[in-house]
Amino acid sequence: MSSYKSISLLVSLLLLVSLLSGQTVTQEYAEGKVFLANGLTLEGKTLRMTMESVALEVGGQEQVFMLADVVQVMAKKGKAKKFGQNCAGSCIGVNLGLWLASNGTTIDADGNEVDIKPVQQIISIALWGGVSYGIGYLIGKVSDDWQVVYLNRG
Repeated sequence: MSSYKSISLLVSLLLLVSLLSGQTVTQEYAEGKVFLANGLTLEGKTLRMTMESVALEVGGQEQVFMLADVVQVMAKKGKAKKFGQNCAGSCIGVNLGLWLASNGTTIDADGNEVDIKPVQQIISIALWGGVSYGIGYLIGKVSDDWQVVYLNRG
């Protein structure tokens, strides 16, 4: 029983230390714009914010700024990839489910029951999955607007 107390005490202590550290609270975004107090504006990928600083990848190099030097930060969440994956996954799931539910058969134009070959079905599922990924990606890209995530009012 005493080993459980010491483990729980250690876990509680580690949790307290991590909560007191300002650097543990990190927000991450796919894209970002940082407006600096000196009038410079930087736009890049992989925006990370902590309670003290902003990091932004510009031209392959990470730039880090203290929040005291930043006027405003805008970000995009990066919805395009997630939307594409969700659309493709749904399409593949529905097609695969329908194929399994039909026992691999379909009705042709003459009304005859025809077997669907697995290779033919896999190609069809891959094709429609790719098309639906593209559609979802475009929807996510269009709907991902810039949002103000930090504003220095001082």
